Amino acid sequence: MQTLTIRDNDRLLIVAPHPDDECIGLGGILTLYPKLCKVVVLTDGRQGQGDAPPELEKQIRKQEFIREMREAGIGDYEMLDYEDGSLMQHTDCLENRSLSSFTKIFVTGIHDNHPDHTAACISVQQALKKQGITDVEIYLYEVHAPLREVTHMLDITQILEKKLNLIRHHQSQLTSLPYDKMARSLAEYRALQNRADGCYFETYACVRPGDDLESGTVELEKKWQKSVLFYWILTRWMDWKIKGKCIADILLKKNWCQIAVYGYAELGQLLCEELNGSKVHVSYVLDKRVRDTGKKNLPVYIPQCGLPHVDAVMVTAVYYFEEIKEELLQMGYRNIFSFRTLLEMEV
Repeated sequence: MQTLTIRDNDRLLIVAPHPDDECIGLGGILTLYPKLCKVVVLTDGRQGQGDAPPELEKQIRKQEFIREMREAGIGDYEMLDYEDGSLMQHTDCLENRSLSSFTKIFVTGIHDNHPDHTAACISVQQALKKQGITDVEIYLYEVHAPLREVTHMLDITQILEKKLNLIRHHQSQLTSLPYDKMARSLAEYRALQNRADGCYFETYACVRPGDDLESGTVELEKKWQKSVLFYWILTRWMDWKIKGKCIADILLKKNWCQIAVYGYAELGQLLCEELNGSKVHVSYVLDKRVRDTGKKNLPVYIPQCGLPHVDAVMVTAVYYFEEIKEELLQMGYRNIFSFRTLLEMEV
């Protein structure tokens, strides 16, 4: 394992999937080299560990991130605000941002036990390929899982507490999982691996631009992300039911009395069942595969122009919402909503 060398003329790009990944994995670098760093957080963090509703959660996490950057002395930072949990659909997010000025790029790896972390790694590699950049050093860093093959280390013994204090700015994320303790334990473990008892190391894996990203792993991560999203929707929906809330209440508050449901798989069928008998009428279903709902008064159409007017379209194929929304807008539909977004609202 080599010691990571940072020179005065280096320009470091820190790519974080969520606000707090940057300090959990790279708090040592942020503390030691703040003037050399640009930090880019890709998502809005709305699906974090906190108990707040997602729209409030993302605001809390943004403020925590800003306070962390100020304490670290980093003036060059931004959040791209892609929806937390959807990054695998936006792996082109860095392609139009020039990366040519950076000498070292740090990003999470594809085996870090979170699909957004895999997507961040893919995003960096795709952007470098599109921009034809081959002379930059890429380093993967650790957040949720130890790297499989570590190539470089940085001794952070003297500034460990400063790193942990950066992590502690993200108090909303420490209630269910104390990342500060986890980072301390991993840093101690990495030092002991190198027979440096009493020390703490931050470690990284150097990869090359264009390295194979294991397409099979990427496809598996996409399926995992869809499953996680499906699970979140069902548990949130169940929580609503237990508390006596119903979907129709929100739709009626928006004066949406006639809606279309896009997607007639499990979620679409359950949504139609819930709205059946309420003051919200499902006029029809939009689906490219299903031809018959099996219900006399619920027709199904292939998405196209010229269909009967509705007040809104509720998209239950939530993983593909952005591309579906764009397609429906071109057909003249308005008030196109993701079922996930609806469940994030407070009745």
